[in-house]
Amino acid sequence: MRNYDKYKEKNNSFFDKLINESSDEHLAVGQSKISHEKRFLKMLDIGDLRNKSLLDIGCGLGAFYTFLKLKNIPVNYTGYDINEKMLQGARNSHPEIAEKFKNVDIIENVSENEFDYSISVGPLNLNMDEKTNYEMTFKLLDSLFKCSKIGFALSMTSIMSRKKNDDTFYYDPTLIVKHVSKYCNNYKIDHLYLPHDFTVFCYKDDFYSSF
Repeated sequence: MRNYDKYKEKNNSFFDKLINESSDEHLAVGQSKISHEKRFLKMLDIGDLRNKSLLDIGCGLGAFYTFLKLKNIPVNYTGYDINEKMLQGARNSHPEIAEKFKNVDIIENVSENEFDYSISVGPLNLNMDEKTNYEMTFKLLDSLFKCSKIGFALSMTSIMSRKKNDDTFYYDPTLIVKHVSKYCNNYKIDHLYLPHDFTVFCYKDDFYSSF
């Protein structure tokens, strides 16, 4: 991907600035507490996470792990991020699983490990350009599918939003469905929980497996 290195540099600069300004686990990833938690609640629709292995891509300061603990949902959690400041903050906040927060980029290198479920909350919403954003997101979708035993969920900002800003890239849900349907026929899109956001859920089991 021609511009991926530039995107990572832009991404790290953007989030370094945010984390320098605030250690709040929501604001530090550019989200309000309300919208962040609505996205987290939507992630729970993926299935029963209790005692499952879970990969969180773009884990930031470990806010989803905090959310799961507050909900009393025990998981075998692993968090990947490409921003070392975020990862160090997550390790400091959650010393009991500090070794589970890792600097891994599954867009460039598909994880060799498999997890029951994988989730990712708005990891590529920062605006670069249409070609680069879609290339990265398609690669991320492919990688999430490969490393998930049961299924994955990925949220992103929607082109249907009526309130847009220049720093954010807005995705067309129909293009996301067109891509995942190439290798998955057990999927769904949810565009109901926030006016500017949607989540795609994909599962390994084929619908025909139950007949």
